[in-house]
Amino acid sequence: MPMTLTGRLDCQETARHYLELVKANVKKLGFSPGLGVILGSQDAGSVTYQHWLMKDCEDLGINAAELRVENGMQLVKLVARLNQDEKTHGVFIFYPLRYTEIKDDEVMDLVDPGKDIEGLHAINIGYLNKYRKRLEDGSQNRCMTPCTARAIVKTLKRGFGENWLTGKTVLVINDSLRIGRPLTAMVANLKATPILCHAATNKEHLEGFIRMADVIVSAVPAAGYQINTDWIKDGALCFDLSGEGNFDYEALTRRGIPYTDTTKNSVGKVTRAMALLNLTYAAGVE
Repeated sequence: MPMTLTGRLDCQETARHYLELVKANVKKLGFSPGLGVILGSQDAGSVTYQHWLMKDCEDLGINAAELRVENGMQLVKLVARLNQDEKTHGVFIFYPLRYTEIKDDEVMDLVDPGKDIEGLHAINIGYLNKYRKRLEDGSQNRCMTPCTARAIVKTLKRGFGENWLTGKTVLVINDSLRIGRPLTAMVANLKATPILCHAATNKEHLEGFIRMADVIVSAVPAAGYQINTDWIKDGALCFDLSGEGNFDYEALTRRGIPYTDTTKNSVGKVTRAMALLNLTYAAGVE
């Protein structure tokens, strides 16, 4: 059945669609997949995100264990245990951790690639860069795709079509391993032109990049940082992943520019749906 395009950035509708797919996959499995949800800090965003992820799991019949650690050593031991636990099909860790004894990117590579439902292990990032959809280990299991980047792409596709990104310019103001880097690789695979910006990007160049962009994804975790709406061209689409509000929503509304925000129309719910969809693949859904 052909997909009916919404013509907007509707995170609620996109999340509902994929959560229904997760529910169907769990039914297909015939058992409740196991998920280890690890909180390693008191970061307010992580605590809130964990609450909603656990609720999603409860609603979908997923056996999620809420786990807490206080330092890098505890985390290393816990991940090792979950990797060996046959009843744990996926592991989800909230970043940033900011531990002094181990870096976040090192933690990402501790998780078994087959249980890495966030899609952040170096092996899974490698498959993303190669645009591979199936593992090369003989299992033909699906690759674990970075869930935040995939959430953005799926929201775009449900709003504007499977091939809408082809030929578009996508500006990403964030160069993290969780958002900016996988997203630029993903849109490049779909024949869009990615531009990656960060704290050291020349400010005059940034204005030019914003003016030419068809899609702007901003995830700058700094209070007070906001993109000048006058620089955004008519017809552009804006994604706010900051938690701080990187766009002037009232100004965007006056201009008729579609956008996602940090509350009601947040990409976060779609990201959770993508992570849980990965979990069903890790548990055996083909």
